[in-house]
Amino acid sequence: MTLEELYRAAHTLKGVCQNMGFGSLAESTSELTEILRAENSSIPDEAYETLERVKCDYNITSEAIRAVE
Repeated sequence: MTLEELYRAAHTLKGVCQNMGFGSLAESTSELTEILRAENSSIPDEAYETLERVKCDYNITSEAIRAVE
C-alpha cells in the first residue's frame, strides 16, 4: 500500500467509528490519520506504533460487537 492508500483507509475507518460511536477505536484511528496526513515520503515510525494501538482497539470493539449478537 502507498502512504496515500494507508491515509485513506485510516480516514475512512475513523469516520465509520465516529458515526457508530466506537470511541476508543475512533480516537486511535484519528491519531493514525493525523500522523499519516503529514507530508512525508515514507511511513513514519510513529505510524507503526499507533497502528498497534488501532489493532488492539479494533479487536476489543469487534469482540464487544460479537458479544451482543
